[in-house]
Amino acid sequence: MLATFIIGLREGLEAALIVGIIAAFLRRQNRTDALRWMWIGVGVAITICVAVAVGLEILSQDLPQRQQEMLETVIGVVAVAMVTYMIVWMRRHARDLKGDLESAAAEAMDDGSAIAFAVMAFLAVLREGLETSVFLVAAFNSSQNALPSATGAVLGIAVSVALGYGIYRGGVRINLSRFFTVTGALLALVAAGLVMTALRTAHEAGWLDVGQQQVVDLTWLVRPGTVQASLITGVLGIPAKPVLIEVLGWAIYLVVVGTVVLWPASRPFPRRAVGLVTAALAGLSAIAALVTFLTAPAAPDGAGTRTLDAAITTAPQSSGILTGLTARAPEHVAVTLDSTTVDSTAAATGNAGSTATGSLTTDGVTTALPAMTGGATTPVGTIAAPTYHQVVVPDLPIEQIVPGAPQRVTLPQIAAANGGRLPVGLDPRKFGDTAPVIYAVSADVTVSVDPDFATPLATEVSYAVTATVTPASGAAAVLGKVATFTAAHQATAADLATVEDAKDQQQAHDSRTVTIPVTLLVLAALLAVASAILLWPRRRPDVPVDPGTPVPEPEPAVTERPLEKKENTR
Repeated sequence: MLATFIIGLREGLEAALIVGIIAAFLRRQNRTDALRWMWIGVGVAITICVAVAVGLEILSQDLPQRQQEMLETVIGVVAVAMVTYMIVWMRRHARDLKGDLESAAAEAMDDGSAIAFAVMAFLAVLREGLETSVFLVAAFNSSQNALPSATGAVLGIAVSVALGYGIYRGGVRINLSRFFTVTGALLALVAAGLVMTALRTAHEAGWLDVGQQQVVDLTWLVRPGTVQASLITGVLGIPAKPVLIEVLGWAIYLVVVGTVVLWPASRPFPRRAVGLVTAALAGLSAIAALVTFLTAPAAPDGAGTRTLDAAITTAPQSSGILTGLTARAPEHVAVTLDSTTVDSTAAATGNAGSTATGSLTTDGVTTALPAMTGGATTPVGTIAAPTYHQVVVPDLPIEQIVPGAPQRVTLPQIAAANGGRLPVGLDPRKFGDTAPVIYAVSADVTVSVDPDFATPLATEVSYAVTATVTPASGAAAVLGKVATFTAAHQATAADLATVEDAKDQQQAHDSRTVTIPVTLLVLAALLAVASAILLWPRRRPDVPVDPGTPVPEPEPAVTERPLEKKENTR
């Protein structure tokens, strides 16, 4: 509320001062006709400004989320640029504002055109009104509650109109130089907060990825509902957890604009000294970027092993025609992950569209996993791990899993294993005395992977043995699963710690090789540009010479003659 109040008061008072000076001048000159046209220009400008503000707010609400962030970034940048220009312009022209306006009004009166006064008032109010509209929309977007912000803006404009009317009537006198200095400093703080907001929305829009490391945690200070939270986040626009690029933008803007606002008008600005200091800071920033890059830690090779050894978690169980036989679990089960691939098209539509490749090893028998599919995340500790799945058929002999498994069966054996019933499709008339049995071993493999390093974290392999009887004549019949067991590997605390350490090392590597050097180089470039502007020699304006003024002729040069030595007559 306070931020929008300051914006409305400052911008509104500027427009009210300009309109009041023109109106007072016309009243002294008894030009009521021109005064009427002036108010028409003021009304048209206010209407346009309100329409622009409403249009920007409606456009912002109707856009998708990412486009909203883009528009808010553009509005924030434009608002900061406009308020910065306004602060600098008023700093330079506040003293001569009344004289310049009355001089322009006198010229318009000499031309005899009342429309000129309407144009003057229209342009003055339009400029201040557009600045106010854009600045307030940006402030609304960065605030949590629009009602207090709107109330503050209305109160600020109302107070500015009252002050402007009082100045117009002559009953109110304020020190405009001090007023604009104080409000300029407050606006610089508000605009610096908008710089942070614009940088944040630029990151959310996908335009800015550098400098996203958190610098400080202010959650202990910025507590929702407290006075300090309203002041820090509501007025100054500082978030509870600012990142590096936001802090740099806030500090640079506040130092530069604050210096312009608070520098005494009676003292000349030391352009050369400031330019040299700025150039030195640019050089130091470039050197710091190089040193940071050269001393960066190496990137991690990975986050642990790419092969997980699975232990038997569900003991082998036999059933059906293998009832009574002992199934033996494999001594070694391992899952190896070779690669993962993300389907960008599927990911963009919200589907799990990634694949993975690897292999399954069961007691020395390796089975390829060429097309594990999935990608939907599964929580593994604190990690949202993409999970892949595939069913394969390992080339495992039945004797290795169930020693003594029958190779041929009779109808009574099948009926006894099936609860006294024969399987559907099995014709007793064509079965014969016995029929051979084919055993097939399948493995349902699931593996969860760390998304950053494609390191397997957890896996589960469910084995199943299926029996199929194949009579000499007639159709074959599936006898169902006759043996099952499960092997799994769950991520341990050590596994998760290894992944977190690798992430920290990767983050430090990326920060020291890309983020911090790029940020420092951008800062060095900005400082170099500022230094060049400050050190660029300013051309002194040529003083015009009146043609009627006689040019004095140069005085003839006087040559001194050397002293002659007098002869000594003595």
